[in-house]
Amino acid sequence: MPVRRLSEFVQALRGAGLRISPDEATQGMDAAALVGYQGRQRFHDALAMTLVKREDDRPAFEETFARFFAVTSGVASAAPQDSAMPAPVGDAGEGDEGPAGDGAEGDAADLTTQTPAELDQRLAEAAAQMDFTQMEVITQQGLYTRRLLMNMGMGAVDDRILQLDQGDAPRQARAETLRQWRREVREQAADHVRRQFLLHGAGKGRALREQTMRAVPFRHLREFQEVKTLVRRMARRLASLHQRHMKKSRRGMLDARRTLVASIRHDGVPARLHWRQRPVQKSRVMVICDVSSSVSDAARFLLQFLYAMNDVLPRVRSFAFASRFDEISEDFQRYSPDVAVGRVLDRLSGSGTDYGEMFADFWRRCERELDSHTTVIILGDARNNYLPEGAEVLQQIRRRVKQVWWLNPEARSRWNSGDAVMDRYLPHCRLARQCASLDDLERIVDSLLKGLN
Repeated sequence: MPVRRLSEFVQALRGAGLRISPDEATQGMDAAALVGYQGRQRFHDALAMTLVKREDDRPAFEETFARFFAVTSGVASAAPQDSAMPAPVGDAGEGDEGPAGDGAEGDAADLTTQTPAELDQRLAEAAAQMDFTQMEVITQQGLYTRRLLMNMGMGAVDDRILQLDQGDAPRQARAETLRQWRREVREQAADHVRRQFLLHGAGKGRALREQTMRAVPFRHLREFQEVKTLVRRMARRLASLHQRHMKKSRRGMLDARRTLVASIRHDGVPARLHWRQRPVQKSRVMVICDVSSSVSDAARFLLQFLYAMNDVLPRVRSFAFASRFDEISEDFQRYSPDVAVGRVLDRLSGSGTDYGEMFADFWRRCERELDSHTTVIILGDARNNYLPEGAEVLQQIRRRVKQVWWLNPEARSRWNSGDAVMDRYLPHCRLARQCASLDDLERIVDSLLKGLN
C-alpha cells in the first residue's frame, strides 16, 4: 500500500480528533508494512495498536478505518443487466460513422463496455490521482466529483451523447440510454467523494468552525451548538499542559550533592536521582463576575472554563453580582457547570450594578481569607450607574492579596465611556485586559496558571 494512502489515513484520524505525532505515524506505517496489507484484520490491529493511545479514541478510529478502507460495490451494479449498459457507442451501425476506435467514439466505447468490476478499478485509479485532503467545505463536493469523472474519461461519453442527440430517433434513444448510465456512474463517483469529505473535509470544517467560535464575541456564541464542547476541549488542553508543568515544578531542581553521595554505594553510578523539593504553594483564586445583562455571556463562559479546569486550578471561590452580591461556589459543587451557570444567572442576573457595594460585601465576607497567596479575578465592564465606585475598598483588597486581575469584555476605547469608571480601578489592578472571546479567555487563563505554578 503506498505511503501516501497511509498518510491520508493518518490525516483523516487527526481530523476525527486523534492526536498523532509524526513519530507515531511512522510507527504505524512500519507496523502496517511488517504485517502486510492482505489480511484486513491484521492490518487493522497493527494500525490500532500504534495509533490509538486512549480508549476514548477507539470509536473514532474504528469509524474512520471503516470509511477509509470501505469495500465499494460495483459502479453499475445497481443497473439492470439487460438494459442499463448501452451498446458499444462507437460500433458501425444505424447512422454511425467511422470505426469504433476513432476519437471520442473509441474512448466512450472503451469506458461504457467495461464490466462493473473494471469500472470500480477505473474509479479507484482515477481517485488515486486526486488529493481529497484539500477539501474543506461541503460545497466543494460537486467540483471534486466532476474532476473524478473527468479522470475516468467521462468527457468522451459527454461528447458522444451530444453527437447522438443530433441524429435520428434511434440514435437519440441510444443517447438517452447512455445518459442514464452516466447518471448512475456519476452517483457512484459522488458517493466516493462524499465519503472522502467525511474523512478529510469534515475535520477541516470543524477546525474552521472552532476557529470562528474562538474569535467571535461572547454575545454571539449562543448561535453555535458546539461551543460547550469547544470550551471543555480548550480547558482540557490547558489542564494537560499545566499538569506537566506542575509536575516538573513540584519535582524541583536536581540536587547534585545528594545524588553524588547516594551513587557511592553503586560505584559512582547515579542509579537514583535526588531533587530539591519546592514547598507547595497554597494558592487560592477568587472570581467575582458581573452577571448583569450586558456582560452575562462573558461571565457564563469564564465560569464554565474555570470549573472545567478544577484538576489544575487551586481552590476556587466564585462570586456573582448584579443588583445584589452572593457566593456561587456551592452551585458548582452541587451541579454540573452548565446547570450551575444557569441557576446563578436566574438568581442574580438583572440590571442596576453597584460595584462599590459589591466591593464592600466582598471585603466583609472574605477579609480574613485574603492573603499573599490569593489571586482575585474580576470580570465586568465597570459600568456603575453613576453610583460611588468604591475604589478605596478595592485598594484595601489589593494591599492584602497577591494580585488583582480585571477582565473587561468591552473594547478598551469604551472602558471610560458613559457610566464606566475603569480608570478609577486600574491603579489597583496588576493586570487589566480585554476579554471578549474564547481566544482572549484562553490566553488569560494560561497566564494565570503560569503565575500560580
